[in-house]
Amino acid sequence: MKQLEERDLTNALAKIRRVCRIFRMCFFGASIALMLCLAVLVAVTLQSYLGSSQGAINSMIYSLTGGILLLLIAWNFTKLFNEVVVSEVPFSEKQADFLRAIAVIALSYFVLDALFSFGFIFEPAPEIGFGMVANDGIAEPTINLNVGMLVFSAIMYSLSAIFRYAALLQQLSDETV
Repeated sequence: MKQLEERDLTNALAKIRRVCRIFRMCFFGASIALMLCLAVLVAVTLQSYLGSSQGAINSMIYSLTGGILLLLIAWNFTKLFNEVVVSEVPFSEKQADFLRAIAVIALSYFVLDALFSFGFIFEPAPEIGFGMVANDGIAEPTINLNVGMLVFSAIMYSLSAIFRYAALLQQLSDETV
């Protein structure tokens, strides 16, 4: 009976590793794609910056900072799933640290959006048709809050606490056996 339970646990862990391997590859590909898009966006924004106004500078700062933050989120997810693939334990403190880092980065993105939304029109390359009006074209100053990113940050922070607790329980269980 005990061997059957142990075999089931081993099979379940192998399935989890296969799925996490797929997710790791997807997030690695997303990281590469984000890096390439960020490089193109920065090049186009830098080209429009030369001989342009303060709006181009704000646009370049916003797009560069936001792109770097999104790239960091994707890269941390890659490392998180890699940790599951290479680790012997299903929960670890390292995974909790990755989740907490994702939460902090997502919160930073929320703050970036809040700071730049006040009277800011984001148009990195209007000549190629890429741009958006952050304040819906309203002339009065408004603050747009990216509540989705704030909720995502809270969920990732909660998951980090759950993973940290699960790692502690796993450690206690391993020591008891």
